[in-house]
Amino acid sequence: MNRLGNITKKICFIILAYLTLDIIFFSLLPHDIKTKIYNNRAHRIKSFYYHHDFRPNASFVDQWGFNKVIINTNNLGFKDSKTRDVIFKKRNILFIGDSFTEGVGLKFEDSYVGIISKKLKKNNQDIEVLNAAVQSYSPAIYLSKIYNILERKKFPITDIVIMVSGGDFHDDYFRYTGVDKNFIVTHKDPTNKYLIKLINFYKSHTLLYQFISRVTPIRGIPYLIKTTFFEDKKNLEIIEKNKSNEEILNMKFLKNKDFQYFYDDKIFNEWGKNAILKSLNFLERIIEITSKKNIKLTILYAKEPNLILKKPNQDVLNFILDEFKKLEQNNVKFYYINKYDSLYKDKFEKYKNLFYINDNHWNKRGNMLVSDEILEKIDFN
Repeated sequence: MNRLGNITKKICFIILAYLTLDIIFFSLLPHDIKTKIYNNRAHRIKSFYYHHDFRPNASFVDQWGFNKVIINTNNLGFKDSKTRDVIFKKRNILFIGDSFTEGVGLKFEDSYVGIISKKLKKNNQDIEVLNAAVQSYSPAIYLSKIYNILERKKFPITDIVIMVSGGDFHDDYFRYTGVDKNFIVTHKDPTNKYLIKLINFYKSHTLLYQFISRVTPIRGIPYLIKTTFFEDKKNLEIIEKNKSNEEILNMKFLKNKDFQYFYDDKIFNEWGKNAILKSLNFLERIIEITSKKNIKLTILYAKEPNLILKKPNQDVLNFILDEFKKLEQNNVKFYYINKYDSLYKDKFEKYKNLFYINDNHWNKRGNMLVSDEILEKIDFN
């Protein structure tokens, strides 16, 4: 037992000594070299105004579940088909949303924004379509980022399309505390903030992390292990082997606390209703900004697989849709995105064909269907 303890101590000492030397060596590198090394990795960056963003003019490998894809951003820091300098046109349409609109696990061309962009530009060369979405955004960030784009940067945007997802309400209530008078998003400090600070320090001050992150996305390693050996592999087998649909209903993502207000009246009354109204208030503040600039604003709310696989409390869904409809006025329209209800009669077929396995995000086919519905409902001419 003592021998094992001594070996453990030696291993810990070696690791600590290496990390210390690594930090010292990295700190001694010239600033321009450190900047080049770090910036080539840091494609998702912090934002002073709206919490987080993409790094402008970046090209990197991103991972979502089993999917690895090359992501490009333009000079504005928006996901794009390639790194480029955006030239504004007579008509400039800005899409914003969270991971659904970013198109996680897909290149820009396969996201619903990319598909819409291609179709609109085919018929009109004097049009620009921009995607300002980043995963984990919510209406609080939509407000801050839109204000930043229109008021600070003065981009000549003519149309804005906001895609709201069911998880936005949870984020606005539990993750982001508000948007202050300077349109800066405030957020709650995590309970383990000191550990997070230590980890972030290690990430930005060691060569080892920079090297490993070039080989494989660090954030994807734990997820990849889990998906390869545990829950997602099991759920993949459930679908591929056509096991019982009840087993599909037991998938972990259906138990996600972000959406429990749809099924539990107690949770809806505890925080769900207030969270929804809080998000709607951020959207009202966006309307105030866009109305003054005569910008055409469209707000979308999409039906997610949680609501497809497990029928929600209809009163809750009606409450959400009614609140969205109240936002409609001159130059402000609202649409409920739910075309897949008529595409597949069986709810499990909808999920298996349009969404990632054990996930609530649209796959390539799902994005194509959403783009079709948006183009049917919104007149971009």
